[in-house]
Amino acid sequence: MQRRWTVIVGALIVQAVLGTVYAFSVFVSPLEQEFGWDRATTQWAFSIALATFAVVMIPAGRLQDRIGPRRVGVIGGVLLGVSFLLGSVLVGDAGPWALYLTYGLIGGAGIGFGYVCPIAAAVKWFPDKKGLVTGLAVAGFGAGALFFAGPASVLLLPPHEGEPAMGLSQMLLVALGAADGNGSGIGWRSFFVLHGVFAAGAVIAGSMLLRNPPEGWKPAGWEPRAAVARTQEELDWHGMLDRPLACMMWVTFIFGATSGLMAIGQWKPMMGAVLQGRTFAPEWMGGFGRLVEPVGILAIFNAVGRIFWGKVSDVIDRPRAMMMMFLAQGMAFMLLVSADSHLAIFFASAWVGLNFGGNFALFPSATSDYFGAKHFGINYGFIFTAYGVAGILGPAVGGVLYDATGQYVIPFVFAGMLCFLAAACAVVVWALARRPVRPAVPATATPTASSDAPSAADPG
Repeated sequence: MQRRWTVIVGALIVQAVLGTVYAFSVFVSPLEQEFGWDRATTQWAFSIALATFAVVMIPAGRLQDRIGPRRVGVIGGVLLGVSFLLGSVLVGDAGPWALYLTYGLIGGAGIGFGYVCPIAAAVKWFPDKKGLVTGLAVAGFGAGALFFAGPASVLLLPPHEGEPAMGLSQMLLVALGAADGNGSGIGWRSFFVLHGVFAAGAVIAGSMLLRNPPEGWKPAGWEPRAAVARTQEELDWHGMLDRPLACMMWVTFIFGATSGLMAIGQWKPMMGAVLQGRTFAPEWMGGFGRLVEPVGILAIFNAVGRIFWGKVSDVIDRPRAMMMMFLAQGMAFMLLVSADSHLAIFFASAWVGLNFGGNFALFPSATSDYFGAKHFGINYGFIFTAYGVAGILGPAVGGVLYDATGQYVIPFVFAGMLCFLAAACAVVVWALARRPVRPAVPATATPTASSDAPSAADPG
């Protein structure tokens, strides 16, 4: 029984590396300065990576269901590493297309292959704690960028001319936050090589800890709650998409994620405008001061929220947790229009991060609750396309509203309205989830059991 927790360790390693995608902004300045690109040009690489991530989740989930999480995770690690290694060589003066191909398409595909595996393995090993362990499995994704951005921004600086190159020991000290580089780094090309090797190695190592349980395994003495048992079926994606419940979950996810991304995409400039150059961090904190700035606080609570709301949903069920979370988030956005003090900004950053992070624990857990764990990989891949839609709508709509009004009030009010719509949709999800299911055609048979799964004599 205790060995199943090693899956969570592997999940945290994999997700922490994949989560560095949210620190894309650290690459923006070095690339713009060297090639003269404008902001829209560089941001397309990030948008392509997120869109590819969401789309690739579908075939990656299907492959995960067939051959298990370990080998699919390795594919993700290799693709992510290759994207940075190729980028260090191909990105140049000819244009941004090499960046779109390497970081956007290949890197986004690597994240899609890697992301689905830890979640799928976790929900199969922990049917008794789905919300909690899903939150733990994806918490690393929320926190990865926080611990990556600071060291990366130092190492990405160009090296001082005439000085020896930074050694591995110095790089390690910078990565740990024990050194600041004294204004000198290794340059973005060398950093791409370094990060590509590290990312591939860490994701592959974490994937080696992932495996599926034996067919039909469940914890000793555990039985699903009556509400879940009444609605749960082992449906493949055809059967899932035939259910109104799946469609309503998809719409709810779009509203909730769009509102969060609309706000988070403008969080740094908005908080900077309110603070007017003031800082939360005392001088003695040095580089660690980023952890107590508004963006750092939001990132920390983004990770905490995945665990918190996952655990809450284990107690009160998924739809009710969604309702509470979206209502709380909507009220937070409405109150943001009058935030003007350090305390208010600290609270708002924590509250928005806490509730936004909950999306990534509640929706995979609900997908497993209502449509089963057998085909979870591809089923959640389809549900997760809602995040791809939100990734396009949220930043774009928020930017248009800000450009049209020249202020942050309208984008945040609109984000709050979307949260209230998501809460209303969660009520419908709750009603649909409580309805008795109609007879369904059994899911199609899957190929032979994955070699990643232990034998029945090895219950983990």
